[in-house]
Amino acid sequence: MNHPFRDPTVNAESLPTEARVGVEQGPSAASWLRTPVPLWIYALCWVALLPVILGENPGLAILGGVIASLLPMILWRHGEVPTLLWVCLWQLGQAFIPVLQAELAGVSLGRYAGGEEFESAAQLSLLGVFCFAGGAALAARWVAPARQTPQWSELRALLPMRLVFVWLVLSLSLVTVSTLLQGSGILQIVQPLLYIYLGAILLLFQYVLFTQQQWIWAWFALGTEIVMGFLGYFGGFKTVIFLFVLASVTFADRRRKVWAQVVAMLLLAVGLGNFWQAIKSDYRRFVGGGEEGQVVNVSLSERLGYLQNALDAMSWETYRETMDSTLERIGYITYFGHCLRNVPAGVPHSDGRLWREAVAHVFMPRILFPNKQEFNDSDRTNEFTGVSVADVTQGTSIGIGYVGESYVDFGVPGMFVPIFMFGVAVGAGYGLLVRLAPNPLIGAAFGTAMLMRSGFLLESSNAKMLGGLVITVGVYVVVLKLFGKPLMRWISVSPALVTTSETHRPLR
Repeated sequence: MNHPFRDPTVNAESLPTEARVGVEQGPSAASWLRTPVPLWIYALCWVALLPVILGENPGLAILGGVIASLLPMILWRHGEVPTLLWVCLWQLGQAFIPVLQAELAGVSLGRYAGGEEFESAAQLSLLGVFCFAGGAALAARWVAPARQTPQWSELRALLPMRLVFVWLVLSLSLVTVSTLLQGSGILQIVQPLLYIYLGAILLLFQYVLFTQQQWIWAWFALGTEIVMGFLGYFGGFKTVIFLFVLASVTFADRRRKVWAQVVAMLLLAVGLGNFWQAIKSDYRRFVGGGEEGQVVNVSLSERLGYLQNALDAMSWETYRETMDSTLERIGYITYFGHCLRNVPAGVPHSDGRLWREAVAHVFMPRILFPNKQEFNDSDRTNEFTGVSVADVTQGTSIGIGYVGESYVDFGVPGMFVPIFMFGVAVGAGYGLLVRLAPNPLIGAAFGTAMLMRSGFLLESSNAKMLGGLVITVGVYVVVLKLFGKPLMRWISVSPALVTTSETHRPLR
């Protein structure tokens, strides 16, 4: 009998060969003994790194290469969504890009950045990221040791139109609700709920990539999110591209074209990111309408017109020259380097004050403490780096980063203890969502939404990340406990109804 709300289900015989292999049983036990990253990728990366190893920064190059090789082994298993790995690799790239820039200039990082302390900043940042990753991997496996990998029948049973509905409703509500509740403590609860749309997009991409059907909705979501990202203040177009990459590599051992797709999407992200970097400053002044702060005061049609004119006026020379500033923006060791120069020579270590402030910030939710002071990253940067930076009143917020803040608190090697414990907290939060979900598919979607929403970047402040982690995990735990099973039933048919005898029918 047909399901009364049936979306197009998938005939297993119609799936591509690489998707049908092991479709019901999931990954084998033996597959857990190896990383999903093929050996040729490791080899290619080390070959690409060889000029740096033989150049001016061999120690940093070897350290970065070893850590990059180890991260997939501790953070990713076959059939999982590698969001934790993605977060750690992004941070690793932020720490390593300055090394590449120095190598392209033909000098050591110390000479390139203006002091030996910047080499130390890169080294400590790389080690800090590995420490964070180790804590996250340990906690995630301990909290949810056997719940990471979904059964493929659960994926085939998803109803893509329901996922599109969830995405559109929550995504379109996000800007409106955030504007209406700006400064309200209620926003801390409501905003994580709306960010569940990221999980819906991930599930939609996974369904389309696995079944090779309903591609129109994947392209629609991808295109819409990119355009809407450019129309905002912060350029959030990259997130949907990263979600597509994460969905693709979920099936890394089942789809031969996956790595070509990943490269194509990453090139798209780089291309769009470089264009955004070229226009960002002028565009933000335009959308602000002359008002200071991170606001949008011009109409949609005006923003579209500005972007069209900027695209028409963009020359290849300008685009190429912008690449240096794009790399400068992604790389993030400069303010940490200034901290190493200034602490403790000019300013003493804060002996745990910054992490105590972060914990206090979490346990003073704005809904209970409406007069709580807004946290400003730039205040800490101005205090501990010895340099003056712009703040939120000038439309930006510049932080030291959680690795630098840990150094300011405890120095070396004490800084690695809070970094490891923070990784444990992040991994435990992710693992808890996977464990409480009705199946790993939903758990990974909620976990990905949590990681993407909380902004675990090298430049992020410990207070903002810890606050985002605790609030988002808390909200998602309540949602999964109360509505996890009904939500799963609503966005999918019973896997038992998805049989090889059913034929694919278009949506009515």
